[in-house]
Amino acid sequence: MSTDTARVAVPVVFPTIDPVGEAEGFTRGHAAGYAAGLRLAAAETAAAEADRQDRLAAAVAADRARTDRALVALDAAARALAARTAPVLSAVDAGLVEAALTLAEAVIGRELADGPYGARAALSRALSGPDAAAVVAVRLHPDDLEVLTADDRTDAETVLLVPDAGLERGDAVADYPDGELDARVRTALQRARAAVGEANP
Repeated sequence: MSTDTARVAVPVVFPTIDPVGEAEGFTRGHAAGYAAGLRLAAAETAAAEADRQDRLAAAVAADRARTDRALVALDAAARALAARTAPVLSAVDAGLVEAALTLAEAVIGRELADGPYGARAALSRALSGPDAAAVVAVRLHPDDLEVLTADDRTDAETVLLVPDAGLERGDAVADYPDGELDARVRTALQRARAAVGEANP
């Protein structure tokens, strides 16, 4: 081996960069990077939106489940309240109806006990049916017959007025050829009680 080595200089040649190509490369790189950034942003936005939609759906489902549970509890509470209060309210209603009918009976009885007014009202009720022209006779309490004036009897000119001591003051019964019309106050109130009882079992 020889120590005489000669060094040879090799020139380094750098490629020349065209400024137009440099600008074009920069633009392409920038566009590619921008497009890649947009794709990444779109993917992240879609993932975030999907996550938001999932969380929203879960929250809506949880709210709906809470609402359903609350409605079931409210319905159960309403049924329990109705079960406890319905008998009480029914008894109160029945008591009020009975009290109202008793009061009506007392007031009507008081009004009908008033001589001429009660007698006229009894005669009027007896002759108020749809087939009043067919009435043959009207039975009244004897005291009611005594207080009827001639003017009171004008509507009953063709009807025989008969005293009936079995009737209360203010009561009347209209006799027809084939039956009778019970125009007694007590009977009317019994019909009212029965009708109310059927309407509120």
